[in-house]
Formats: sequence, structure tokens, C-alpha cells
Amino acid sequence: AKIGIKSTLVMDPRDENTGSRAVNLVKSISESVEAVEGPNEWEIQPDLEYAGQNFPEAVRQFQAELYRAITADPDTSHVPVLGPSILAAHKSAELGKVACDIGNIHHYPRGKWGMPLDGLDRKLIENRIICGNKPIIVTESGYKTSVDERNEYGVSEQVAAKYLLRLFLEYFNRGIKRFYTYELIDFYTSPIKKGHFGLLRYDGSPKPDFIALKNLISLLQDPEAVFSDSLALKYNLKGNQANVHHTLLQKSNGTFYLILWQEVPSFEHKTKTDIVVPERPLTLTLNTPISQATTYQPVNSTNPLEQYDNVQQFKLKVPDHPLV
Repeated sequence: AKIGIKSTLVMDPRDENTGSRAVNLVKSISESVEAVEGPNEWEIQPDLEYAGQNFPEAVRQFQAELYRAITADPDTSHVPVLGPSILAAHKSAELGKVACDIGNIHHYPRGKWGMPLDGLDRKLIENRIICGNKPIIVTESGYKTSVDERNEYGVSEQVAAKYLLRLFLEYFNRGIKRFYTYELIDFYTSPIKKGHFGLLRYDGSPKPDFIALKNLISLLQDPEAVFSDSLALKYNLKGNQANVHHTLLQKSNGTFYLILWQEVPSFEHKTKTDIVVPERPLTLTLNTPISQATTYQPVNSTNPLEQYDNVQQFKLKVPDHPLV
């Protein structure tokens, strides 16, 4: 906790957890706890049992006990309780509304192309059944980088970097409070086993998505949390904007960060190959006076691509990964 590493604690009855044990655990490491989370993906394991019940009754009962225990103790009542995670979104209706402060989803894009938006909006809508209109956290999402024929949903390491940055931005655009990428490091060296979701390879070496995420954080982080005066950036884009998504941010020093990307497939699962996506030419017109503009591609580096001085209009080439 002293160096900034904190945890969301998954309290699952299959690990012999109870509401009282959660309270004692939070008290023992109170400076390290961000939140407490309910049971993990019980809807896909129908044999799991708690208090003589299976999903959904077992999860509903345990979640109620967990929430009651955390909120009743004055030493833990400030800690938010996340709802149980549901991987199969259509099972949310079976579970129904439970006691929680923050909604919780697991979202692994696995459609035809595995693009970041695959199934996301449906999950967000169906999750509202569980925690209502409360904020939502994605406690698991990510991309597997093993791509042999037995891993049909895997993508290449380079495409994982593109998709992961796009995923962060799509979540932000939808008001998702926080996103935990699964996972930090690969479980195995063998490509035929599961567990290749890591930002780091099994030997600890960084994958492209680790580097890309580090670059994006370096560009966007702001040490000052307080804004003295937020401004507006007036701009427009010309050209073919089909599937071009964007996020507009501002730092406390007034600098704007406009991020654009093509939300298109970057990987072909049938052939297990990367798709070469042509950059999309667009013209950016700034209707707010800007002294200087600089472009970056964090998938590749934090070094500037182009710099423009005292400009009102300039050409952009938008790739299938974020252009800042």
C-alpha cells in the first residue's frame, strides 16, 4: 500500500469465506483494500454450492451476508462492496438484484473478430439488473496471446496491444469507473494451455500490450487531480469517419488530448493472422485557438510523430489503434 499497490478482495464461499472473515481481513490490511467483491462467475459452474443451494440462490444469499457484514461494522463500512461477477450476461436476470455498491462485469471480447466492443453494451445493459444504476467496474477483461488452432479466441501480441488500448478507451467512453486487465503475467510457457492473457510473458519479459499501456499512461497521466478551470475544445473532422471512434480528455494545465482510432477488425481468427488496416486520412479543423499540436501513437512509443505550430487545420492519418 505504501508504494500504491492496493487490492480488490474477491470473497467467494468456495474458498471458505464468510461475511465475518471478510470483515476481519479488511481490518487486518485496511490501508491496502480498495473494495470487496462478491462470488466469482458461479453461473458457469452449476455444481458450486453454498448453504445447500446452487446458483442463483447461493450467490444471492452469500452476497447479502457479505454486504451486511461489511456495512454493519464501523471499521469497514467505508469499503465499497462490488456485486458478484457474471461472465454469461444472460444469467443476470436469473440472479436478479443483489446488495452492492458498485456493479461488476467480466467482459472477454470473443466474437468473430474479438474486437473490444464485442458484447459490451449488452453486458452493461443486463448488468443493470444486478446493481441498478450504480457505477460499474470491469474486474476482468483482456486478450489471450496464444493463437494455435486450439485457442480460437487468441490474437497476436501486437493486436492485443491495439485492442487493449482501444478497450480502455471504449470503457472510459461508457462511464466505466475502473478496469482491471486480466492478467499481469502468463501462467504457462506452453502455447496449448490456457493462461496467456498476461501483460508479461512467463519469463517476465514485457509483451507489446504492456509497453503500449505504459506509453498511454505516460502520455495521459496528470499529477494534479484538481482543475482550476476546465475549457472546451471546438473542432470538427472531415473525411470518411465510418468506425472512427474518439475520446477527448483535458489535463489540469489546460492541455487537450484528442484520441482517435478505427474500431475495426485487426485480426483474422480463421487464418490466425494480423489484418493490415490502412490508415484513414482525416482533416482536423480547430475552432479553438491552439498554439501547438503534437501527435503520438502509444502502441509504438511516446515519441512525437508530428508537431504543428499555430495551426487551425491539419491532416491526420488514423490507424486501427489510438492516435493521440
